[in-house]
Amino acid sequence: MGEEFGVVGEGDPSMVLLPGWATDGRIFEGVLPGVTAVTTGPLRPEGFSRRLAAFLDRVSRVPVTIVGWSFGGFLAAEFARKYPDRVRRVVLVGIRREYPEREVEEVLRSLSADPGGCLSGFYTRCFYPSQIPAYRRFRGGLQAAYLREMDGGALREGLAYLAGARLSGGTLPACPVAVVHGKDDVIAPFAEAEGVARECGHATFHPLPGAAHAAFLADGFRALIADG
Repeated sequence: MGEEFGVVGEGDPSMVLLPGWATDGRIFEGVLPGVTAVTTGPLRPEGFSRRLAAFLDRVSRVPVTIVGWSFGGFLAAEFARKYPDRVRRVVLVGIRREYPEREVEEVLRSLSADPGGCLSGFYTRCFYPSQIPAYRRFRGGLQAAYLREMDGGALREGLAYLAGARLSGGTLPACPVAVVHGKDDVIAPFAEAEGVARECGHATFHPLPGAAHAAFLADGFRALIADG
């Protein structure tokens, strides 16, 4: 994607889809057929909320639902806090309270030593152990594009943001919030996400059996979004 933001579908977008680290809006292709949504390139966190608000000023006349996956979940919550009149609902998928500094440093070292191996290993963990068919489709298609196109500066900028990002019941936005989490997620601990939702009086928690970190690609996610 050449531009930072784009719209998929016809008419005013009703959703904004924010991807995780080392991915972009293409990861959501086919997830919500018939839904007009704003998608993004690789996330650049510095000034992100301001740029998204300016884009929505041009393309949307109604409040939107923001779906944020993993890294995108931090930015989704941040945007909804800063621009509450723009947001109807927030859906957070595969979130953590925070990423420990040592984990971020390990990824940085791995990225510097072997970028392709680092990213390939990360992508595998997004799908394992229970979303193997989805992983095979990803590996046979989009993964090659990501390994070829991902910008090292953007990846490091994302990791620097994650080193300081925090989520808790008290930092969730005031609008309705749904926290969705795969029961088999090996990247973001299930109990962490459940705890964040429990701390917030207006958040709901939705475990997805048989889903790993890429829970938005699992059975049941589409129905959950439609119910909102």
